Amino acid sequence: MKHIRKHARGVTLIELMVSMVIGLFLSGAVISIYLAEIRIYQSSTSQAGIQNSENAIAALVTPLVRSAGFNGCATLSQSISNLNSGGSPPLGTLGASPNMLVGYEASSSGALTIAQDNSANDAQASDWSPALDAALVGSVEASSDVLVLLGAAPGTSPVGVTAAPVGGTALMLQNTGGLAAGQIGMVSDCLKASVFQITAVTSSTVSHAAGSGAMANSASVLSANYAPGSQFIPLQQTALYVAHGPGDQSILVRATYSGGTWSAQPLVPGVEAMQVLYGAGSNGLVTQYVVANAVADWTKVYAVRLGFLLQGQLGSGTTSTIGSRQFTVLGNIITAPADGRLRHVYEMTVHMRNAI
Repeated sequence: MKHIRKHARGVTLIELMVSMVIGLFLSGAVISIYLAEIRIYQSSTSQAGIQNSENAIAALVTPLVRSAGFNGCATLSQSISNLNSGGSPPLGTLGASPNMLVGYEASSSGALTIAQDNSANDAQASDWSPALDAALVGSVEASSDVLVLLGAAPGTSPVGVTAAPVGGTALMLQNTGGLAAGQIGMVSDCLKASVFQITAVTSSTVSHAAGSGAMANSASVLSANYAPGSQFIPLQQTALYVAHGPGDQSILVRATYSGGTWSAQPLVPGVEAMQVLYGAGSNGLVTQYVVANAVADWTKVYAVRLGFLLQGQLGSGTTSTIGSRQFTVLGNIITAPADGRLRHVYEMTVHMRNAI
């Protein structure tokens, strides 16, 4: 009796193709979900980062603006500068009408275009109005206004003068902690004040010998006499602006001025542009907000309005953010690059408590 062997049937080509199509469909669905989850994660992370940046800006910038012009019991309008002229304003231009701030407008046309993320710093002083101070040229991105403030050094308080010999070249203070040669300080008896550069510090004395060059003392003897009980306070000139950052994002910078040069300190990454308006008026009341090149008298500025364009990580946006987009920051139209980043505009107004 013959046995017939039955051969096992394989998968037909049609069945294989159907299986492949189903597999591809499922794989595509899984990948789509995975990519969507990545975008959601990047978006939420960037939103949290932008919120943190806004909080950091408010915490770091507000005290600087509010304390501008604080000089113990004196005001800048009472100051008699003992410094040689030629330094960066406002400190280097103290004179008959001293002021506590100065600004530079990045654009007078009301429109700015950011060509690429983390742009290189601009080396043309004429791209600002008024022309950017020479000591800052090459340190600031073209999309950024520049705000310079003069006031007491952060974290300091007035120190009592224990002796100030008439015609002498030194002041004896109750405490010289934290003071160093090269710092700028002010001594005041609340009726008048002299600004000078410290040339030497001992345990209880600061000296103010004459020197040559911008910001050095024009004479070793102060131009006015100060009795014991007067106050001394160290001054600091601070500039705020956006600069090229070390990674793929621009960065908000705080620079301090000493010895004719600026020392930059990165503050907040992801700040793409900064715009500033100045609240000008009379008798301490703001009547209008204007750009820097429209300020007629810096001593009549009583408030500062700042606007920032903040950016998230690459890929943090949605399909609606793929192309170039325009944002309005304090009335200026800023065109951002087509990189798909999440962006947000943050604006704040700070009143200057020491305005005259």
